[in-house]
Amino acid sequence: MPDSLSLTMLPAKEGDCLLLSYGAPDARRHVLIDAGRNWTYKNALANLLAEQEIKTLELLVVTHVDRDHIDGMLALMRDPALDIKVRSIWFNTWAHLEGESITVVDTEDDDTEAFGAKMGEELSGLIVEKGWAWNSQFGGAAVVVSDTACGNIITLDELKLTLLSPTRAKLDELKPEWVKECRKAGITPGAVLKEYVLNEEDDELESFGAINIDLLAAEPFSGDHSEANGSSIAFLAEYGGRRILLAGDAHEDVLVPQLQALGATPTTPLAIDAFKIPHHGSKYNVSKDLLQLIDCKHYLISTNGNYFKHPDDVAIARLIKFGGDNPTLHFNYDTQYNRHWRNAGLQAAHGYRVEYPEAGRDGFKVVEFGAIKS
Repeated sequence: MPDSLSLTMLPAKEGDCLLLSYGAPDARRHVLIDAGRNWTYKNALANLLAEQEIKTLELLVVTHVDRDHIDGMLALMRDPALDIKVRSIWFNTWAHLEGESITVVDTEDDDTEAFGAKMGEELSGLIVEKGWAWNSQFGGAAVVVSDTACGNIITLDELKLTLLSPTRAKLDELKPEWVKECRKAGITPGAVLKEYVLNEEDDELESFGAINIDLLAAEPFSGDHSEANGSSIAFLAEYGGRRILLAGDAHEDVLVPQLQALGATPTTPLAIDAFKIPHHGSKYNVSKDLLQLIDCKHYLISTNGNYFKHPDDVAIARLIKFGGDNPTLHFNYDTQYNRHWRNAGLQAAHGYRVEYPEAGRDGFKVVEFGAIKS
């Protein structure tokens, strides 16, 4: 079999756990982006790594500090039975918000206890303990968008990554929130990451009566104001002529100018094979302006709808209306919040397709891109 590219969405509940795999069948390489909840690692990711005999990750990305992205990563790193090599990890901690670099790892240094409180700080301590190369492609400093186009391109052998988020401004916006939460916990910044509280009242459940896609898609866009989401790492992954946009929970007002900087316009959109849409299909992260900058056939939505009842109907309507001709929507869960989109009449009338997990495999969705382009 020839080289190929695939993306696996794992059951991360309301979060993300994505495995990007590429290369020849006998020499597959892998990038892991987030790890969902603690449950995700114990019940899905650990088994997948064992079944596929994955012993090396070319890159491990923790996009941002929300629990539905970082919790499972802590479980992975604490697992004494896991035998895996991580060539590089991308993760922005308090030191990176402060503009510092982490370039020297010394596991004998007692000062590493400053990383030992909760969530991201605990993750930081584990990275130091394991001696993994931390943000090494950025000189140990923050993973942050550069002012120069070439500064945003990172290559891992044949895999090309173009960083799209976060900007330094978005990281700066996170700092006051981080400080505030540290004070609540009675610690100084740098000792603990905020444990973000889920507010179920932010996004009300939309009516699943008669669906008017045109009306939903026309709702005025209002952007995401979460500082944590704004700090999310997002990038374009390219291998053998295939492209996947992995957006984490990034803000639309960062993704749009970064795509424009790559030459994308509504008349000459950037051709990509798949788009893992930001923030699990929130209407605050998916806009007409964003969708008109890409030419894409496959949209990936990772969530079971817990807490925020994602994906929003408005976001899915925008995908259908502005996401190009005959798009396919890939859901990794079959839930009450997305099931109505399989309606055959809607699909026929609006020219889109839906795919759900195989029976008994809720949470798992593999999208294969076949042989690489010559």
